[in-house]
Amino acid sequence: MQGVTAALVAFFFVCVVFPSLVKNRPQYYAAMAAIVLIILLDAVAHMISGKEPGAFAVVAYVFTAILQVGAIVLMFLSTGGLTARELAGDMKRAYEVMRRGEEQKSIIIPLTGQVPSPKADPNPAPSIHVIDPNHPER
Repeated sequence: MQGVTAALVAFFFVCVVFPSLVKNRPQYYAAMAAIVLIILLDAVAHMISGKEPGAFAVVAYVFTAILQVGAIVLMFLSTGGLTARELAGDMKRAYEVMRRGEEQKSIIIPLTGQVPSPKADPNPAPSIHVIDPNHPER
């Protein structure tokens, strides 16, 4: 679990050095708060439990894991510029593709507000070419 926290802190500082990576600041700050809570909760759990892990250490371990998952998702969202709803929609579509597989033909539906492109005429009108020997070629 310490490695996950170290990776989160490292990525947090990479975003500090390269602020252009962060597309959504509120999510970034929420991830920062989660990282700080992870570090504080881990320190309190070590102070209270001592050498043998007790009930509080187990509860702290579970909350630390939940906070780490939340921080990872928030960092992903903040650098990707996504909202939680957009991520959920993408995950739902990905799940549907995994569930049904690629055995069915893909159905392409235009996005809302877009007009579908006109279909080509299957029987186009024949073009007429007139050859006149009296007129020179241009």
